[in-house]
Amino acid sequence: MLIALAVRFAGRSPTLGSALTVSAFNLGIAAGSWAAGHALESSLGATGPAAVGTVIAGLTLIPTIAIALTRRRTAVVRPGHR
Repeated sequence: MLIALAVRFAGRSPTLGSALTVSAFNLGIAAGSWAAGHALESSLGATGPAAVGTVIAGLTLIPTIAIALTRRRTAVVRPGHR
C-alpha cells in the first residue's frame, strides 16, 4: 500500500518512487538491526532489542498523531465537506 502511494505521487517517474520506498525500508531494517545489536551488547542484555523495538514503535506514533491532528483541523475548517 505504501509503495502504491509512492508510485502515485511520483508523477512521471514511478519506478524511482518505488525504488526509493524500498530503499527506505531497507535503510530502516539496517538501522533497527544495528541499534538492536548495540542494545544487545549493552547492559540491557537480552532485553535490549525489545527495548529498541518498543522505542521505534513509540516513535511511529509521532507522524501518526500529526496526520490525525492535521485531518481533524481540516475537517473543522471546512464543515460539511468530506
